[in-house]
Amino acid sequence: MKKITLLLLICCSLHILAQKKLEIEIDNPEPRVGQKVTLSINMDFLNEYLKKELGKNINVTGSPSIFGMSSEDFQRVIIFEKAKTYNIGPFDFEFNGKTYTTNTMEVNVLPKLPIENGLWLRQTEFEGQHYLILEQLISNTSNKTENENGGYSETIGGVMPEGKEFAELNEDLTQGIQLSNYSSATNSVTPDDAKSYSVGFSYTIKKYKITFDEDYKGEYLISESDFINLPTKFDIGNIKLNK
Repeated sequence: MKKITLLLLICCSLHILAQKKLEIEIDNPEPRVGQKVTLSINMDFLNEYLKKELGKNINVTGSPSIFGMSSEDFQRVIIFEKAKTYNIGPFDFEFNGKTYTTNTMEVNVLPKLPIENGLWLRQTEFEGQHYLILEQLISNTSNKTENENGGYSETIGGVMPEGKEFAELNEDLTQGIQLSNYSSATNSVTPDDAKSYSVGFSYTIKKYKITFDEDYKGEYLISESDFINLPTKFDIGNIKLNK
């Protein structure tokens, strides 16, 4: 019996060693319901395989994207339809006689924002990294214009009023804490029950990585002075940064 148990342990260990580990990544550490999230799996091994099979005189580059950029990752856009915590992975598959497996990722999905003027700031931790996520909605105005032929042109959802700017955080918060704005996006949104050509809102999301100096101690409370272009209507809450 002991010999059989030992043999099973050896077989299991060899199977684990034979597996190639791949990393899952997403571009939003804490998305909301309905937001598009890009899920990536590093596929460098496929690039190396193609180089080997195609030969010396063929250059293998990354995959083209609609923005003209390239990537060696497998990417898909996913949308979460319910607010809860999801476990993504592990994914297992075989390629060219080798077994590949991915890590497991826990993703916390939040409810949708109310479609109204406002600013929302939150702190989250994802895969050991601390983040600040800043979101804002500003009501648009119509830019409808008539032309000489009696027709007109208009941007669906409207445009952000002239003179309005989105808020942002100062990246040098205080001695020992730095922010880096690693990702941001802007688009127009309208309520689900809005009619065609209804004027909506301009939405932005900015994601900041938080970096603490090694010798930093204590905590820092985010205040109004840490913002640029802070609107009159806001609620930044009571956000304290510490290691």
